[in-house]
Amino acid sequence: MSERFDDLPCAQTCRRVDFDRVEILPGRIPGTLVLAVSGIAPWADLRVSLERLSFESAQDFAPFEVVGRLSGVALPAMIDFCVVLPISALEGQEGIEILGATRSERRILRRTVPEVAQQASPIRGK
Repeated sequence: MSERFDDLPCAQTCRRVDFDRVEILPGRIPGTLVLAVSGIAPWADLRVSLERLSFESAQDFAPFEVVGRLSGVALPAMIDFCVVLPISALEGQEGIEILGATRSERRILRRTVPEVAQQASPIRGK
């Protein structure tokens, strides 16, 4: 196949969704980290996930999208969500960026992996 990914049609059931909170937590294995993102989904049948976008390793912040996939008829209800994803402390040159529907949030990850959970500092919005 000679198709480029960008040339494929976009899915109709997936969209970026907003989030309320971002946390960088220590993983179960020493020296590892977990990205936790939470918020409120406006539909009961919206499945939320974290998806890492492709990026060049020279970028300052590695991008992660908060993605909602509608799996039904969009039943209106306010449902809490929390999604987690293991991450590396050396994602981007400086850290990671979480991308939602109407806002983004950057977190700086210092190079000393065991202390990142305590030292991760937020840079709000863009």
